[in-house]
Amino acid sequence: DDKRMDTLLQMMEKCVNALEHEWDDDENHDGGCGRPPPLPAVLCHMDLQPQNLTFWHDRNQGNDENNANDRHIHVSQHCSVASVMDFEEAAYADPRFEVLLICRKVLANKFQAEELWKSYAMRVKRETTWDVGPIEPWLRLETVHSLLTLLLQANDLLGGGRNPWETKPDLIAKIDRERRRLVNMNWSFCSIKDD
Repeated sequence: DDKRMDTLLQMMEKCVNALEHEWDDDENHDGGCGRPPPLPAVLCHMDLQPQNLTFWHDRNQGNDENNANDRHIHVSQHCSVASVMDFEEAAYADPRFEVLLICRKVLANKFQAEELWKSYAMRVKRETTWDVGPIEPWLRLETVHSLLTLLLQANDLLGGGRNPWETKPDLIAKIDRERRRLVNMNWSFCSIKDD
């Protein structure tokens, strides 16, 4: 009975149709990039973000007296992942989805995401000759995925279900953020009157 939820669900149907249309046309005339070339599925974490990673880095070996007093502060030019935790969402999937999650959940802006994607694409091309394709359709796909997850949480919350992590206003704010990302990626049909 929630009109906002009805509007969002109708928008999601348009999003799924737009993804199908975008990826069905090899040379889409309305901004699509065509279907990304297939890559073999690999084991992906599917929730690779900082809270699921531990890091190690080299300690600064300088003789600075200030550093001696602040042993908890380390300066490093080299930082590596020491371990990965929280594997309950792991699945065999296209490896680009994992890279995309890092682009979306770890990096600060679209420029950094595009740089990581280009670096990944060059390495894959060099080592396998596979074409990774552009990042744009993957950004839209992951945003739609995120929106669907948030809407499922909202549906649970509206239906009286348990959701220990979010209040209704927090969840609506996250949904609006993701929806606006799609508007910024030229999907104007995701716009709502208050934008």
